[in-house]
Amino acid sequence: MIMPRKTRRMIGIISVIVLLSLIAIAFLLLYMNTDMFRSSSRLFTKYMGQNLENMQVVYDRVGTSDYNTLLQQNKYTTDTQVKVNYTANIGTSSENTQNSISKLKLKISGQTDNNNQYKYQDINLLSNDEKVSQIEYIQNGIAHGIKFSDLFNQYILVNNENLKELLGKIGYTEEQLKYMPDNIEFDNDFKSIFKFSKEEEQNLKTKYISIITSNASKDNFSKQKNQMIQMAGKNIKVNGYVLTVTKEQLNDISIKMLEELKQDEIILTRIDRLQTIIAPYQFGETINLREQFVKKLEDLITDITKNNIGKDATKIIVYESNQTTIRTVIQHADYEIKIDILPSQAEDYIQISYQNIISKLEKVLTYEKTSEETSIVFTNKKDGKTIEYSFIVNEKAEGNHCGKNVVANYEDDSNRIETTIEQNINIVNSFENEVFLKEDDAINLSKLETEQLQAIIERVNGSVTKEIDEITTNVINKEDLRKLGQVLGIVKEQEALEAMGITETERNRFNSKFEILQGEDLDSSAILNLIHAVQENLIHYEVVSNTELKLELDRLNNNEEIATALSSFIEENKNRKYNVKVEYNEETGLVSDILLTMLPK
Repeated sequence: MIMPRKTRRMIGIISVIVLLSLIAIAFLLLYMNTDMFRSSSRLFTKYMGQNLENMQVVYDRVGTSDYNTLLQQNKYTTDTQVKVNYTANIGTSSENTQNSISKLKLKISGQTDNNNQYKYQDINLLSNDEKVSQIEYIQNGIAHGIKFSDLFNQYILVNNENLKELLGKIGYTEEQLKYMPDNIEFDNDFKSIFKFSKEEEQNLKTKYISIITSNASKDNFSKQKNQMIQMAGKNIKVNGYVLTVTKEQLNDISIKMLEELKQDEIILTRIDRLQTIIAPYQFGETINLREQFVKKLEDLITDITKNNIGKDATKIIVYESNQTTIRTVIQHADYEIKIDILPSQAEDYIQISYQNIISKLEKVLTYEKTSEETSIVFTNKKDGKTIEYSFIVNEKAEGNHCGKNVVANYEDDSNRIETTIEQNINIVNSFENEVFLKEDDAINLSKLETEQLQAIIERVNGSVTKEIDEITTNVINKEDLRKLGQVLGIVKEQEALEAMGITETERNRFNSKFEILQGEDLDSSAILNLIHAVQENLIHYEVVSNTELKLELDRLNNNEEIATALSSFIEENKNRKYNVKVEYNEETGLVSDILLTMLPK
């Protein structure tokens, strides 16, 4: 049977319409679910914004584990041992672990019942396994107390309420009490401070990425297709989306972002929340975190404004794999910043690195998390020297038993400080030897009048100070403590200098060598003589701006390569003139830097 022409035509038209519809749907699906047909600028925006999303995914999983959940819901006992091992002169024939620090050990046994606000800790300090001191801590409801077992037979208690009134009686000023809450929330969720809602997340992405895109044209964007990069020991195929800007453009973008950040209430309210949480632990001068944060941003804006000349190109590259951002790089002629993020269900990986090509400075922070282990490693390389901090936590729960091991390491070219914490936890139905807080076994400071309160505080402070003095005299060598503090950078250089026997005369002699070199409108030959004069103490230089160099000095060390490089630079600019000024270390009073300012031609 032959189909009428009209019918055949209708079927043909319908077939074409269906085919075109299928093609349109296919194109729509490709557009919606892939990156086909999208411009480089739109893809850069898309994948740059994913950084915040990826960070939130990783951040949400910080501190989450079966281990933590188990402890929040049950009564449990703990046995903890804390040990610090200090090794000096590592890797040499004079490597030494014999010091009073390495002989110490903390042993802590405890009982915890979060549901009933009960906690007891028996803390013992041992040296060569012999008990040196004992402190007991107890919480019973709102009452928190400490007993210095070697000094007093009673707990010194404080109720976790009306704390402003109590601290006012002790002598805290109104300024110190300004941010102090009336009660301390011991279960503060620090993690929640920088947890953003979906709405806030979208607000932040839109706001700051629009600043970038509105200050760049389409010509600033480009693609890098089918690249291969290495991350976390893996080779990964990626596509890169590039924004290339001049120094002036980058500074304009940076200033606008910082100006926005100064008034961004999403961020500022988080800082206020942090202020509230840390207020009970601030002693001495109170720091307003919001004001300090805004001041830092304003200082940064000022620095950028002063250094806003130049056509050096900077590339911001966003790399994606399988439509997920995994790396963001900022490439400049002088430095490179790289952020790697690999979030997954099995493990998380973040690495942030900074490398300065001129100063040969490199900093790398790496965070990795699996179901049972979390590690944070920070490495700082400068002038051929490496300092590494590492923090590794292993947690495992098996039935009613939990185990937690923590290793915190500091290591440089000469020293290693290793802190280990081993903790065994058992879930229980009841405590065998529960410690009860009795009325006649405690003095509650919250119930005392001002005169009684101050008398008790004075007595406790005197006795505790005397106990600490005895421990640092007979158990812990003060020189070992000083060395340990100096290695970690927590002992002021002034103290270190005094311990080394540097007199005022020697300080003045050292400073005079450099102070005499100061001057204005100096020619290149004078600067070459200056470099020759300071090379015995010259260890590093920093390019402050296009016209400023900062020379870093050290009393006992030098770096010949730095002097050679500087001399070559001055030779290349021998027609220029300079101003020379010295700067001092506020703690030691020693000349620490020489500032060279190149004058306009």
